[in-house]
Amino acid sequence: MKNITPLITLLMISPITFANDYIVGQLIPDKNVVIRSEVTGIINSYNYDNGDNVKLNKELLSLSEKDYALNVKLAKYEVDVSQSELEAQEKQLQRYQSLFKVKGVSTSDLDNQIRITNVGRAQYNVTNTKYEIAKRTFEKSTPIAPFSGVIVTRSVELGQFISVGDPLYTIADISKLKVRFYLLEIDFNKIEKNEKVKVNIPSIGKDYTGKVTLISPAFNENEPGFLVEVTLDNLNEQLKPGMESYVYFNEEVVQ
Repeated sequence: MKNITPLITLLMISPITFANDYIVGQLIPDKNVVIRSEVTGIINSYNYDNGDNVKLNKELLSLSEKDYALNVKLAKYEVDVSQSELEAQEKQLQRYQSLFKVKGVSTSDLDNQIRITNVGRAQYNVTNTKYEIAKRTFEKSTPIAPFSGVIVTRSVELGQFISVGDPLYTIADISKLKVRFYLLEIDFNKIEKNEKVKVNIPSIGKDYTGKVTLISPAFNENEPGFLVEVTLDNLNEQLKPGMESYVYFNEEVVQ
């Protein structure tokens, strides 16, 4: 029997093998992100659990929302006070300028009023900036989904105290999945970016068309080879991360 030489010699990220003309690997999400808190507080409520689908920009949870809302109100009141004070000082300055023309006030009095008005304007800018910061912080107390996907992990419980940087959710986009592997230097030129390849999923007995979406342009000394990614569509979400996949490089693809 004639020996068959493998088409491509590969090293994979996870434990995989290849046999004859295909590579055996596992599907992974196209995007997988850990949402971390940007503020401190107590979890008041959460809207999604493990396995739930979530849409882009949907609110994930509430973290001391009422406290941060009060901070916004307070900052707005400070803006109103400083704005009122500034308007009064600007009117006073206009009067001083008119009086100065007829020598009704001295130069030093006018200069002092200009200084007071400038201080009031600066104070208004300070309070307005604090107001914008309070609004931004309030928005961070109700983090939103950065993309549409599925909740992989909910890392919080009601009443839990959260610090800045603590994980809240892990979200994965499984509308596209990919197989990631490494090529040795001797095999680097055997595939091309945007090349279409056949991907077989043995657990469901179906073939899919994948596309080579990444070929690393340089070798990273901390990696075992040149990184390659094959991506395939999963619009009906029939495919799941972790499924075994066979990637073929020398067969006609499914149209």
